[in-house]
Amino acid sequence: MLFSSLVSNSLFALTACSTATASRIPLSKRNLHRRDASAVGAISSSGGFWFGDFAVGGSSSLNMLIDTGSGDVIVNAGLYKPSSTSKSINATFDNTYATTSSDGTGTGDVVGILYMDRVSFGTLSATQMVGEATGAAMIPSDGIVGFAGKMFWQFPDNSTSFMQTLCTQGKVSECRFGLALANENNGSLIMGQLDTDMYTGDLAVGPIYQTGWATKMDLAVNGTIVTRDISVELDSGTATILGPIEDVSSIFEANGIKGVLSNSSSGLQLTGYFPCDSPPNIGFSFPSQTNASTAVGTISKNSTIFDIPANTWAAVDNGNNNCTAILGGQDVAAFPGLWVVGQPFFQGRYLDHNLAESTIGIATLKTSSNATTTVSPTSSPTPEATTTTSGATPRGGIQRGALFGLPLMVAFCML
Repeated sequence: MLFSSLVSNSLFALTACSTATASRIPLSKRNLHRRDASAVGAISSSGGFWFGDFAVGGSSSLNMLIDTGSGDVIVNAGLYKPSSTSKSINATFDNTYATTSSDGTGTGDVVGILYMDRVSFGTLSATQMVGEATGAAMIPSDGIVGFAGKMFWQFPDNSTSFMQTLCTQGKVSECRFGLALANENNGSLIMGQLDTDMYTGDLAVGPIYQTGWATKMDLAVNGTIVTRDISVELDSGTATILGPIEDVSSIFEANGIKGVLSNSSSGLQLTGYFPCDSPPNIGFSFPSQTNASTAVGTISKNSTIFDIPANTWAAVDNGNNNCTAILGGQDVAAFPGLWVVGQPFFQGRYLDHNLAESTIGIATLKTSSNATTTVSPTSSPTPEATTTTSGATPRGGIQRGALFGLPLMVAFCML
């Protein structure tokens, strides 16, 4: 959800965890009930972001943003109640985030005090470092729980993400978690297992880079691969899809989408407008054909094209059959070519995040109507599209959520 800076570039090896339990909770309803070793609750979705019920210290039923693009646990000001075992570590934090506004621009800091206290989700609980914000509530709802690896942790060196803490303390049966986000704005967070009952077909599996959920994909338009081996960060805390301006401009031109180039505090932004009744057919092939052709272990030997669901394309309905596209263009100067793929792509899919094997897996939910196409890595190469930047037209902006936690260091591992 937001780019975070001031992050260490150190390497970190994630290891498998000892046998324990698994916990699955849909991301919002409050009425929890037990089933076997799982806790099942309901869901909440707001502004393109996903929230789950967590307890931090003595504060229960906190509606916390679930973010695979950052790694820390922060409770917004006035909401944290220390438990009887809470310990202050006599330290403060100052986390930096960017793209804090709804159109993808802006930056902001979250400052506060650090404690050691318990964090719980369903039946799972672990003691770790947590932050109590003391300033304005920049993070939506009650706070944020980051699920990224060490590269994305901004707290001091001895901190870990909630998921990694569960793994280290042997609280989960497997060191992995899944996000299953249905098209109807409901979903589940599955911790400690791969729930094969939730998806159909095979799980498309590819390698991640370092400890972020960053990988290589191929860009597909109308079912045809046009650009190979693009760097993609899959970020559950992002409400949009952002790509390099030149690439996105080329896509807009080829699909009859009107591009609007405008200035913002974060630099140039490209916004697209299309007929609401004719969304484009654009997707990502995973794993990349390069990775599929050299696959070993659990990496898939064939690629699958996952299109951006048609029903997610409209960020805003402007009336008169004119919609603002969920896909936009923005360059990150330090990391040319980086794509940040958020919630629109997640819809109707199961995303398995396997910390133990450093892989990510994608499949279609059984309840989803999203179609996929299998691509053989041995097929003849498809020429890459030539990209040119379109001219600017009247200004506009996306009104729905933005990034909320993608650390800048991820691109160093991918370029």
